[in-house]
Amino acid sequence: MEDFKLILDGLYRISYKNEKSTDIINEIAKKVEDISYITKNIYGVLENKLYLEYILAKLSKIKVKKLDKKVKLVLLIGIYNIHFLDRKNYAIVNELVNLTKKVSFKSKSFVNAILRSYIRDEKNLSKINIENDEEFNSIKYSMPLWIIKYLNDSYGKDYTQKFLDSLNKERKLSIRINKTKITREKLKNLLEDRGYIVEDSLISNLGLVIKNPKSLASTEEFKKGFFTIQSEASIKVCEILNPKKNSNILDICAAPGTKTSLLAELCENSSKIIANDISFNKLSKINENIKRLGLKNIEITNFDASILKEEYKEKFDYILCDLPCSGLGVMDRKPEIRYNRTMEDVISLSKLQKNILDKAFLYLKTGGILVFSTCTIGSIENKDNFNYLSKKKRLKNIKINGKDYLEFNSFEDETDGFFLTKFEKIWLWNKQ
Repeated sequence: MEDFKLILDGLYRISYKNEKSTDIINEIAKKVEDISYITKNIYGVLENKLYLEYILAKLSKIKVKKLDKKVKLVLLIGIYNIHFLDRKNYAIVNELVNLTKKVSFKSKSFVNAILRSYIRDEKNLSKINIENDEEFNSIKYSMPLWIIKYLNDSYGKDYTQKFLDSLNKERKLSIRINKTKITREKLKNLLEDRGYIVEDSLISNLGLVIKNPKSLASTEEFKKGFFTIQSEASIKVCEILNPKKNSNILDICAAPGTKTSLLAELCENSSKIIANDISFNKLSKINENIKRLGLKNIEITNFDASILKEEYKEKFDYILCDLPCSGLGVMDRKPEIRYNRTMEDVISLSKLQKNILDKAFLYLKTGGILVFSTCTIGSIENKDNFNYLSKKKRLKNIKINGKDYLEFNSFEDETDGFFLTKFEKIWLWNKQ
């Protein structure tokens, strides 16, 4: 029952306290010897939440929304284990009933009846009886309807279907070499000697793909700063900026500092870098990364990137605008995002992005380079803001692999959903 208590507590904090799934899992991992079953349950319930609630609605005479929050979560855990983990026995029911006694004693019989009913008629109760394609997919993939409609509008139904099919699949983990400390081949050999299955990244020259990443962050190689865990698309953002040595660089929304550290590594600690973030609480994470990797010449600042700093005008050779976004491109790693975002959030964040880009444009020297990126998908935060930047008379788009911008996705690239584009600030009279 102890595992179920941890699962319930984790899901409750993620669902109702707006805590992050990754933080919760990392916290629990310090308390138990084997985190695998707990992790599978927390992510499994989150990834299938709408479908599990759909099944529960068939079983319960009480509307799902009116159920006690913890009782509802206990039932979702139970249905998930029965349906997805094939734990069709009454021992698991008894465990969850005993857990219910601790959170809502009066609900113990209700939980017992619901779960036993599901075991008896799982085949029929699991069917999705919805004819509308978008609504069917919303339940099947536990994806809010507004996101499906938004992706259909942005990319078409074929893209959306491929994206949905790619969700919840086991994703490869990638790392980035700290070339100030080690070569790609040497690190690859060291990790292979430890039993890891390692492949070269097809997206980034600095990336390696780890097929069996268990306990990777506990290795001596990680502790010594030989590598950082980072998605291939995220690495590519910094490679596209491609800062030169002895430059002034601004990472305008830097937390947790993963890209900041790569910029320093690319410049071999020769450039002056300002790593800024509006969240004071996140600054310690930036500093932690810098120290572990042995990086220098990085100044950490704490200001609102949407408010103009006069002293920064025409100061920087390179600016990275990896901006706050809806995060729809990382839903497979952070499944709770899909339930915490709305279309109103997307529109509001797009406006904020434009505001920050306006400031960054003023901070950029003539001849300077700006890269704008997000870890989201959909046109409003990406293509629309590319078009916005393209209208600035002193910004010239620099094509990447012959394209105005790059978009990565989970089903074609097997990495985070990312958008990135590159601009140069030019003299007005150079504009054709």
